[in-house]
Amino acid sequence: VCLASGAAGGGPAAAALPGPAAAASAAASAACERAGGPLYGVVRARGGRILARVGRRTLRARPSPRIALPSGVYGVSWAFSPGCDAVALGGYRGRVELVDLERGRRMRAASLGGRSTVSHLAWPRPDRLMALAGPFDSPRAVTVSVPGGQVVTSRRIGGRPWATETTPLGIAILAAPGDRIGAATLVRADSDGGMLRVPLPRIRAGFDEVGPLRMARQITPGLAVDAAGGRAYVVAATEPLVAEVDLASGAATYHEVRRGGELGGGALAAKGLAFGAFRTARWIGDGTIAVSGEVTRRLRTVTRIDPYGLRLIRTGDWSATILNPLLKSFAVAQDVLLGMNGEPAALAGAGATGLLAYGIDGRRRFARLGGAGRAWLRDVAWPYAYVREISPRRTLVVDLRNGRTVGETGPRRPPVLLVP
Repeated sequence: VCLASGAAGGGPAAAALPGPAAAASAAASAACERAGGPLYGVVRARGGRILARVGRRTLRARPSPRIALPSGVYGVSWAFSPGCDAVALGGYRGRVELVDLERGRRMRAASLGGRSTVSHLAWPRPDRLMALAGPFDSPRAVTVSVPGGQVVTSRRIGGRPWATETTPLGIAILAAPGDRIGAATLVRADSDGGMLRVPLPRIRAGFDEVGPLRMARQITPGLAVDAAGGRAYVVAATEPLVAEVDLASGAATYHEVRRGGELGGGALAAKGLAFGAFRTARWIGDGTIAVSGEVTRRLRTVTRIDPYGLRLIRTGDWSATILNPLLKSFAVAQDVLLGMNGEPAALAGAGATGLLAYGIDGRRRFARLGGAGRAWLRDVAWPYAYVREISPRRTLVVDLRNGRTVGETGPRRPPVLLVP
């Protein structure tokens, strides 16, 4: 098992990303997500939390298996084994719990040390698990053996992790300073303990406090990984710029994004009493990166939050298309992009969007729940999306194949779904 915990340091030469490894990773993920396959969740129960199979339409725990979880393991992070017959659950104080899904029992716990939460897990090989753990400002990439649970390697990533993605060989981490705005670094941590660092001087990221009132500024770029192609893409949060990184060699190339990638006609300066620029990105195949996010500005007592919208960046010509200007986040389920903004946007005259679905070709599939003002997209597990409403307190189940609401779960809190 290889785990990333919270340190920074150099590493051996980068290993190549073989095609078979990427193909095997993609095949394992597809097997875990197969239609009609089991869906697992961390469910509240008497005496604590349990790991159980849950019904996709009801979100209720099924009679078996129901595996009691120790205190501090809430489904903060998780990773399925390459064969999808086991799952690793990250918890507080550096704890990782291994669960055998076929036998319905806990296997072993691994301790990564420290008091912080294991924030990211990856299981690239049957005998190696990876995670990020340790202090948030200085996590380590830790390698742990499976099923023994012994720590094999532990290396500092160098900086605070602002975004992470799983790769066929381990974890890609976007690191940057935790006490200032500075240049980002893409870190590739591998299951054999290897580490590759790629400085990205043109991508700004980080956190600082400015002025006599110590108001905060934060810049968080987006990170997307094309596992099959062996590429990572870092989407700048304050200008229309993408860094493309070869995960085998570490070579970085910058691309200016045309049409729809602009931010108010140019780069946004991270200035003012309070400022935050946040991006999320996802590789969705066919040479396309989906991107969303928001920009927050505060001047004295007035705070303005502007959605970046949901956009598609085509890597063939580095053009961008805006699918919807009001979305601040999105989810992906097979070939469907989903977004929902239940809060009135700062843009003049804008309000709640309802649940919106688009194909990866950019065409809108459906729009539902337009009247759900205090609601958000809680989770997605094909073929359903789960929308949580505040009043009345309930979870609506929406069929992604046709946009119809096919059920609701009532006021109880839904489980944490373990979706690969």
